[in-house]
Amino acid sequence: MFVRVIMSLKIPLTIISLVFLSHSLFAEEFAVATFIRGKVSFLPAEDTSKLWKTLKVNDVIKPGDRIKTGNGSKVDFLYQETEIRIQPNTDFSLQEWNSEKKIAKAYVQNGAAWFRVNNFKKGNFEVSTPTTTAGVRGTAFGVFFEEKEQKGYTCVCEGTVNINGSDFSKGTGGAKKVGATELEKNNYKDLITKEGSTLLFKEKRREFPMLNRCLPCHKPVGWEDKSYLPDETYGK
Repeated sequence: MFVRVIMSLKIPLTIISLVFLSHSLFAEEFAVATFIRGKVSFLPAEDTSKLWKTLKVNDVIKPGDRIKTGNGSKVDFLYQETEIRIQPNTDFSLQEWNSEKKIAKAYVQNGAAWFRVNNFKKGNFEVSTPTTTAGVRGTAFGVFFEEKEQKGYTCVCEGTVNINGSDFSKGTGGAKKVGATELEKNNYKDLITKEGSTLLFKEKRREFPMLNRCLPCHKPVGWEDKSYLPDETYGK
């Protein structure tokens, strides 16, 4: 009787094992959602119904997938040592991802996303906005697009990033407005230190509202601002 029960369970158990194995192998090829705050909407590329779903921890993001975060919502993705952190009020799409060839391309239609990139070929991890394209390898950087300004920004946190054909080092960045022909060059070295956002940062954000996007990761030093939510996962 016991043997019969085991034999009857053999096929279902095999199927379950294959499902878990395929999911594990599948997850290793793409970035996996490791942290979610609030509600994050997810439009899978293969979903012909075009109905937005609620993203959950351990979901993977694949080429053609689109992510939207609302006010106060965010999601972190992890692929080996590469991190993707999508901030509140952001419309983000993954255009290309090839783990074998180490190639990835993403698009920030609006909002902000932060990246720490490792193990990708030089220049083959690209993040674009309507006005900018940043190509990197082994570095950390932020990409923003502000709809009100119609302007795209990229800031370099570590290493070197090529923005629209020009190289930028840590503490600098480039920005371009829709319709503009030249890329603006910005310097953030005195605005943000290891401790956080300085008083000069506080003054400059009136001129550059996009700087407010940096506050979740770079806390105010010597001043206060309660209008933002700290990034619980930053630095971990």
